[in-house]
Amino acid sequence: MTPKLALFLPTENPPTVLSGRSDQLAAIPEEAVWLANFVSPRTRRTYQAAVQSFVVFHGLRSSDELREVGQSHLIAWREHLLQSGASPRTVQNRLAAVSSLFKHLCEKQVATRNPVTGVRRPRVNSQRVDAAALAPEQVRRLLHTPPEMTLKGIRDRAILHVLFYAGCRVSEVTHLKVRDFFEDAGYWVLDFLIKGGQRNRLAIHHELQLALRTYLAQSGHGAERESPLFLAVQRSERRKSLTSRQISKLFHRYAREAGLPLGVTPHSARATFITEALDRKCPIEAVQASVGHRHIATTKMYDKRKLHYRESASFAVQY
Repeated sequence: MTPKLALFLPTENPPTVLSGRSDQLAAIPEEAVWLANFVSPRTRRTYQAAVQSFVVFHGLRSSDELREVGQSHLIAWREHLLQSGASPRTVQNRLAAVSSLFKHLCEKQVATRNPVTGVRRPRVNSQRVDAAALAPEQVRRLLHTPPEMTLKGIRDRAILHVLFYAGCRVSEVTHLKVRDFFEDAGYWVLDFLIKGGQRNRLAIHHELQLALRTYLAQSGHGAERESPLFLAVQRSERRKSLTSRQISKLFHRYAREAGLPLGVTPHSARATFITEALDRKCPIEAVQASVGHRHIATTKMYDKRKLHYRESASFAVQY
């Protein structure tokens, strides 16, 4: 009997997925084992979505069909993604997800080859990230856009302050709990859960401290240490934490209201934080540690000072 494709398992709790008797565990397809082996829920969701996209595009119905695909299947999918408007970096990441799966299948000797090997990836600019950095006056305008008269506005101001004064990822904001905002050695800090399940403790600017204290005073859950730091404000969802999608949505809404350029994203806050810190002569090693980059080369990719817009030859031309 041909095994069904087991790529649609829950991604939030892999120990539950892989629990049971030994005979039950032995029957779990290797595709599911590969997926559950990722520690980060975000990585599991991203890789699962990428492989699902590939499976749906080719109409694959079983693990056996998946394991028989060749380079031509990957090339056709790559071209489909590019023609659909996916960025080169997105296409690279999706091909990497499928390659990761087949590497696992080859290691377990249930696939004979990795069909992604040899498939050319779209070129991406490895010297800088695409996210645009904002000027200080643009950041200030955005931070003041949420209204001060409502709990939602106060909460959203605090969220925007975290993004721009900590340079963190949106997913890291969603993982914050009340207990992660505290005083340590005389400094107020935020203790982020970052990529790879690591912790990154950051001493924070006084304006961010004030924004968080104001929000917690209005929300009334500042004493609930295990509560998510940022909660929904609707009565029916009052105790629920915000999702990455909700935070991205509110960021884009306020960016439009503040009249910021098209293309500004939540990741622009990270690029702005890094660029501004470096422009203020903060050592790049300190910036790297603050944003939780494993390699300093990654931090350099966010440094928009390298673009040297002020030195553009276009300003010197007169006709």
